[in-house]
Amino acid sequence: MQTRSFKLFALALLVSSLSVFSQLSGASAHDGHKKGHAPATAKNLRNPVEHNTANIENGKALYDANCASCHAADGKGEKYNKTAKIKVPDLKSHYVMKLTDGEIFYVLTHGIKTSGMPGYKLKTSDRERWQLVHYVKHLGMSEEDHSAMAGGAMQEVALRFKPVVGDKPFTCGQSYENIGSTNSKITPTDFRFYVHNVRLVDAAGKETPLALEQDGKWQVDNLALLDFENGSGPCANGTADTNEVVKGKAPAGKYVGVKFAVGVPFERNHADPAKAPSPLNLTQLFWVWNSGYKFARIEMQTTGLPNGWMLHLGSTGCQPGGTMQTIPTKCEFGNRAEITLNNFNIKGDVVVTDLKKLLDGANMDVNQPKTARGCMSAQNDADCAALFANIGLPFAGKESPGQKFFSTEKGSHTASLGKSQGVRN
Repeated sequence: MQTRSFKLFALALLVSSLSVFSQLSGASAHDGHKKGHAPATAKNLRNPVEHNTANIENGKALYDANCASCHAADGKGEKYNKTAKIKVPDLKSHYVMKLTDGEIFYVLTHGIKTSGMPGYKLKTSDRERWQLVHYVKHLGMSEEDHSAMAGGAMQEVALRFKPVVGDKPFTCGQSYENIGSTNSKITPTDFRFYVHNVRLVDAAGKETPLALEQDGKWQVDNLALLDFENGSGPCANGTADTNEVVKGKAPAGKYVGVKFAVGVPFERNHADPAKAPSPLNLTQLFWVWNSGYKFARIEMQTTGLPNGWMLHLGSTGCQPGGTMQTIPTKCEFGNRAEITLNNFNIKGDVVVTDLKKLLDGANMDVNQPKTARGCMSAQNDADCAALFANIGLPFAGKESPGQKFFSTEKGSHTASLGKSQGVRN
């Protein structure tokens, strides 16, 4: 016998409303489907997110933050149901497990207004809700299925980044000489960038996604912010919080390399930062909706440009049809650098980010006329040419000879796995 909440759960799946997917826009409660089933347009939606350990781990983190207060960690909701007038369903039940991925996604997107369950369309991305779907289905799996899916034990991974300028550590307020093609003296005023899609690589070349810790500060979904400035001295326009580590979990195993992308993935790049979760809520790292985020914000004073030189890396050519009123469906130049570090031991090695190598060959003292100071990622700004080459991006039709901004420092960091300080509000 169905509980009242089960009936409400089924009823919500029949409700017609606008959806993030166009195929849901024509759904109707009178389209001939059986009671208790979603419209076919929702029922038949296929989960585009891979069913793997990393996505299940991210789904669990989202579940713990958004769902466990009512449904409990085990999905049964027993404590909540003791006092609630409208009961929550047991997510491990046969009824819920029979729902398709598309049906569960529909409820997570729109919620159940009559029961008080909120929709998460505005609070989470499509990808996150699909990850939640995987975790809800995971709750009802047997222990044998869990073991088979996990493929063994999980291990914690802390990927530490080390900011330097040549042979000197990066520090706000420090000046560095012999930089770029003019051997300029620079004083950095900002140094931070986003990375996403972090993967560990085994000896056979297989890539395993790192399931990032959903810490509510520096990491969300599969994206993390590295922030080396501390808001002091010439870095006063930044923040006091710093972060030099990407943390997550991966199946236990031997990995010999690491890969990641610099930037913000397209599906998150063109959104309102005021509604985005941390660390995507920093307006200092956002241009405008059509261009999206500044993937990297690196700024400094130089000998020839004492009022400031900057690299703001991001996507360009993102105005569809040449207008400013339509949300972009693509960008002509994505400008997301794919980084590969081979012979990398995740248990001890460090990712070095060297500003001097990034600026190698760039004129730091003379700016191209009629352009912003430094590089704003435009393909017609010659000041970007050396920088793009050094981070591994093509420029003006010419491929990069190979990035040199990131490198590997061999060693051990068992005592302190990088810095991660402060709370991102």
